[in-house]
Amino acid sequence: MSTGSRATSQSVIHRFLPEIDPEFARAQYSVFRNRFLSHPGGFGPAIREYPHGVDGSGDVDSGPLIAGISLSATVVAQGAARVNGDDALARALAAEGELLGLPIDLPRSKRYAFGLVPIGDAFVAWSSTARPLVTEPPSATYELRWWWRLPWLALLTLIALAPWAWRITAVARSAVRADSRAGRTSASSI
Repeated sequence: MSTGSRATSQSVIHRFLPEIDPEFARAQYSVFRNRFLSHPGGFGPAIREYPHGVDGSGDVDSGPLIAGISLSATVVAQGAARVNGDDALARALAAEGELLGLPIDLPRSKRYAFGLVPIGDAFVAWSSTARPLVTEPPSATYELRWWWRLPWLALLTLIALAPWAWRITAVARSAVRADSRAGRTSASSI
C-alpha cells in the first residue's frame, strides 16, 4: 500500500537537498512546509508524518504518532529548516524540544527523553548543528505564526497556578464561613 510522501523521509531529504540543487530545494522545501507543518490543537509547530488530509499509523522510522505528529520527523526537520534558511521554524522546533523533550542536564552531556532514547539524542545534536557545507544558506522569507508560544504559555501558567488554586479556594471558603458566622453572631446579639 502506497501512502505517498511521508515526513520522516522528506525531512532527511530536505536536510541534504540544498547542497545538491539549491534552486530545486527552495521550491521543494516550500511544498514540504505547506504539506507537513502543523499546529495540532493550536499548539506547535510540529511536523505531521503524513500530509494534511492523510492519516496513517507510525512505524519503526516515524515512531509512534501523537495526533499525527512524528517526533523523529520534527527533530530532523529542525536541521532541514536550518539549512533551508527557515530560522524561525528551526528556533521554534528547538524551543519546543527543550520544553517537551524531557531534557536532563548531566555534568558532561545533555540527554532527552530521560536518556532512554540515545538515537533521539543523536538526531537532536545532528539537527541542532546542521549547516550547509558547500553552499550558502538561502535567504528565505518563511513565516511562522507569531503567536505560536501563546498556547504553551497559557498551559504552563495553568499548570503553575493549579497547586495554588486549591489553597486560594480553601482560603475563600474559610473567609465566607467566617463572614457568615460573624453575620449570625451580630444578628443574634440584637
